[in-house]
Amino acid sequence: MKNSFWLSLILSLSTGMIGCAKNEDSSATSPIPSMVAIAKGALPSALESSAVGFTIDSNLTTLKDRLFSPGPTDFMYRLKMVDERLASLADAIVECQDAATSTYTPPVVATGFNFPMQLSCKQVVDAASQGVNDFKVYFGKSGGYWYVAELQTNTDFESSDAEPPTMGVLSKISEAGDEMEVYQISVEKKSGVYYSTVTQIKANKTTGVFELATSSSADNTQTISPGANFSGVGCGVSMKTDGTYVYATGSFDQSSSCPATATVCANSGDLSDAPGSCTSLTTLSTLTLDRSAVSGNNAKSLVVDRTWVSGL
Repeated sequence: MKNSFWLSLILSLSTGMIGCAKNEDSSATSPIPSMVAIAKGALPSALESSAVGFTIDSNLTTLKDRLFSPGPTDFMYRLKMVDERLASLADAIVECQDAATSTYTPPVVATGFNFPMQLSCKQVVDAASQGVNDFKVYFGKSGGYWYVAELQTNTDFESSDAEPPTMGVLSKISEAGDEMEVYQISVEKKSGVYYSTVTQIKANKTTGVFELATSSSADNTQTISPGANFSGVGCGVSMKTDGTYVYATGSFDQSSSCPATATVCANSGDLSDAPGSCTSLTTLSTLTLDRSAVSGNNAKSLVVDRTWVSGL
């Protein structure tokens, strides 16, 4: 009987130890809420790439084609990838959720950027399986929010071949799963210069408010081999919707010579023009981003050098 007891105990402990060591084959459910669910809960369906049949303002078409449709600047695709990554790391996240956090402050990748993160744990991802050479996920929970930093580096970004991209996704997600703030930061190198695209996303599915701001220090002449262009709406655009109307303002282009600022107000149901209806949406809580606001050097420091998380 004693031998059977000790054998059972050893097997139980061994199984538990093996389970904790599995980084990407989880039997648990991640306690971190889905970012895609929060975003979709606040976004009008008319902005989704699958929505067709609308005749809309050309500036909204540019915004939708660059940020809401499949391609290198599709922010929803990146949120989906992070959600899936966190699901695969569920065991490690559950184990870490009560750990004490420390404050880690990333470099200022754009004017006004201030996003201190409360982190406690780090997981190394199989980078080779993702086509990159370094892939780590950092996370922690504090004050009713989860903080997640996913950083991936592709060595080829130094030689103008950045597929998949070298980029970071920094997230603050409420435990309740109703709100989030996310930064997606890509970095590339062309002719000895570091370029970055910064996209900020804020969503609250309870209030139905969604905000987005994006710009790039690159323009459409910094296209990297094999042809992907991560400059998005590079000159700088901000968007806000409350579920009834969609308001957007900025320079809707990524050309080397930015056009004049334009504004758009549309009905959220079909994106038809709604001039004069967006007065309540013109006050934005996102960064004011334009090409001069984004720092490629600081983006490289955040994503590649990572000295700001050296304590983990």
